[in-house]
Amino acid sequence: MADQHARTAAQDHGDGVPDEAFDALMERAQTLMAYEKQMPALLAEPERVRSARIIYWSWRAQSAVAVALILAFRLLGYSDGWYFLVVPHLVATFFGWPLKATTKNHLARRNASLGLHAVGALIVLIVLGVASPWFIIALLIGWAVVGTAAADGQETGK
Repeated sequence: MADQHARTAAQDHGDGVPDEAFDALMERAQTLMAYEKQMPALLAEPERVRSARIIYWSWRAQSAVAVALILAFRLLGYSDGWYFLVVPHLVATFFGWPLKATTKNHLARRNASLGLHAVGALIVLIVLGVASPWFIIALLIGWAVVGTAAADGQETGK
């Protein structure tokens, strides 16, 4: 664009700027403006890719934790009714599998995915008897926060 501008400025402008030179400058300016619109997405791409990996593996890992707890319950004959916590956790993590990270929502979904690990750890502590059953309230609040953060930007994922 600078080269075209220099050539146009060097020409005799008795009747104004020639149409070809003006058209070339306009075309290059439009290309530059289109590239400028893409800059935020290009700059955010490395973080978006990192978020995509975190989202992908977090939800699957928590599904594996839930399956492991269910298998442990079955094999050890131990449940004390904790299925009512673990099975919904498993089902909810399956709904997180198709989550995608877009430029606009990747941070909210990454934070939700990382928060999911805290919820999963809390479930393990509760069902193993390390934490009091009263922490179920904290678990429900945690799931509400994770669900809200994961749903953030749902329209932008289209």
